[in-house]
Amino acid sequence: MSKSRINFILWIAVFLVVSSPLAGEKVSLKISYNTASVSKGDMNTWIDSYNTFWKDWQAVNNGQLNGQIDPLNYGSKYEVELRIPIIFGLALNLSGSHFNNASGGAFDFVHETQNQSETDSIENEIKGYPIKIGFSYSQSLPFLKNLYIFAGVGRHITFLKYRYLQDYTLRIGEHSYNLKNDYTYNSEALGVYASLGLEYDLIKHIAIVIEAEKVWSKADGFKGPYESVLIDPFEGTQTKQGKASLYFYENKQWWSNTYYSSLSGHNKRPEDPEDEDYPVGAVDITNIRQGEFDLSSLSFKIGIRFKF
Repeated sequence: MSKSRINFILWIAVFLVVSSPLAGEKVSLKISYNTASVSKGDMNTWIDSYNTFWKDWQAVNNGQLNGQIDPLNYGSKYEVELRIPIIFGLALNLSGSHFNNASGGAFDFVHETQNQSETDSIENEIKGYPIKIGFSYSQSLPFLKNLYIFAGVGRHITFLKYRYLQDYTLRIGEHSYNLKNDYTYNSEALGVYASLGLEYDLIKHIAIVIEAEKVWSKADGFKGPYESVLIDPFEGTQTKQGKASLYFYENKQWWSNTYYSSLSGHNKRPEDPEDEDYPVGAVDITNIRQGEFDLSSLSFKIGIRFKF
């Protein structure tokens, strides 16, 4: 047998020895806390622009304005993972988590003549159910037998629900107009994740885990039911119901040369000014596309693993 072939066999033997399953583990359950917090994307771009919109409206009308809409931050906090060893340190990983966060605010505006006032209350709520399906490889470190380094990669799937509530009232003299919007959207995001971490066995069946994880994921195609109720002092109550799609675009109002970002639900793309679904007061719309939630994040996790 040639020397090169003998060396190859020796390397394979060493690999099989050092890559043996973790301490005879059959299956393990990990519970960890995730520091991920997502605040980028169309949601907060729109909120920032909407705050600017009201400040500009106040400047044009020389009125008094109070309030703002707060940005929305969301991300998984607790995660449960099932690790099923396959062979030689390679394992199948299945995990799930949940997040639920709401944010909003209100504006109160009084025109300089004191004859006109507006209130605009908005609430945004997002719920997410991230699921991960992937593989990991674990390797013990020679200088400390209870310490392992591991790396993982796989699919990151998130099921999302976004709800938007608005209560707007316009008062002109003795007359009052009220508009209430209730939109609920659903979508899914198919992304990928990669992780790197350390695991230390405290006792035979319990280990401490520290991990860094990077997620690349975006969701669009949000659709769902809505109800819009307008109470007009002259025409009575008008109710609209249906199914809307979430769009992101920039629109210019008749009173301003500035384009404001919008994240809004419409029955169809808001391109035709003659359509009743066209944004109120807009004279131009540009950069229309589907609304998008960016779920990408870099997080650090600490947890405990139970080995069976």
